[in-house]
This record gives sequence, structure tokens and C-alpha cells, in this order.
Amino acid sequence: MNKKVKIAIELGLLGLIVVLSLLVYNSVNSNIQFEKEKLRKQKLTVAKLIKIRDLQNLYEATTNKYSNSWDELINFALKDSLVFDYKEGDMEDSAAVAEGRAFIKKVKRPAIEKLIADGIVANEKELKELRFVPESDEEFIIRAGMVNSGGINLQTFEVGVTWDVLLKGMDKQLIINAKEASRLRSGFEGLRVGKIDEASTEGNWE
Repeated sequence: MNKKVKIAIELGLLGLIVVLSLLVYNSVNSNIQFEKEKLRKQKLTVAKLIKIRDLQNLYEATTNKYSNSWDELINFALKDSLVFDYKEGDMEDSAAVAEGRAFIKKVKRPAIEKLIADGIVANEKELKELRFVPESDEEFIIRAGMVNSGGINLQTFEVGVTWDVLLKGMDKQLIINAKEASRLRSGFEGLRVGKIDEASTEGNWE
């Protein structure tokens, strides 16, 4: 092998090493960027799902069932009234209680007032936007049902979004991988709160 051929081969191998190194770097960097964006989207989504769970629990406490309709759930919060205990005066002051200056009475208030007071939503606008997946015009999947456990019928619900909706526009293979990982871990290919076939209100990220 003459010197020129040897140099050509070495340069070719060097070029191949550079190309392979760039491919590996780009692949690793793409995975890192994907995971960062996935985590960011997850945090936004989990925050909403927790609020939705609180709203479903309030609805169930009032109606003895969960809702499978966004319109029904939001209209409940906007239009239905709940009974609250209203305290007047100092209930620990026995004299005030005896004289009727301190008492508790039942009052009706719109459900949204409780949601705001409990810090679940800040206002009506946020309530109406709960149905939408963060940074999207897609709605969360919402379902309600019932399971029988030990002869007792228990109400159930499930609200969630799959990774292909949440991560739309990102690397298709990495989305497929994320869906499969979630399916193996929790039986759902995304983020979900509640479980339609089980009396649970936990999120599958918890």
C-alpha cells in the first residue's frame, strides 16, 4: 500500500468517525430536548388534571355521580348552588352564642365561589379553559362510570390525554416510545387522573 492510498484511507476513516460522532450527538441531543419538553408539558397538564379532579369531586359530592360531559361539569360550577355554613360572630364566645350574637346558618352560594375560595380556579375564564389540553385546542378525554366492589356500586371517572396529542409535532418515534412506557406502567398511553374501571381518583403520575 503506497503512502497516498494510506493517507486517503485514513482521511476517509476520520471523516466517517466525524459523521458518526455528529449522528450520535444529534441523536442524544434530540432525546434530551424531547425529554425536557415532555417534562414541561407534563407539569402543565398535571396541574390542570388536579384541578379537574377537585371539580369532579365537588360535582360528585353534590350529585352522587361523576360527570362524563364538559358542558355539564362547567355549567354545574357556573350555575348550580352549594350549601355553605356561614358563621356570624365568635362561636367560641359562649355568651355571644347564648345571646344569639354568634351563630351558624346555612347559605347558598354558586359552586364557582367555592372553587375560587379553595384556590382551585382563579376566575370563570380559568374554569372554562379546564377542558382544554395545555397549549392546544384539543379537549381532555372525560368519562364516568360505575364499578361494583363487594356488592357496593361505586362511582368512577377518568380524565386524560395521550402523549401523541400532548406532544403533537414532536419526534414520532419518541412519542411512540413515551406512549408504550406509560401503557406498561399504568395501562394508559399518556397522563390520566381517575380510572374508569376502578374506584380511584389518583393520577397515573402519582
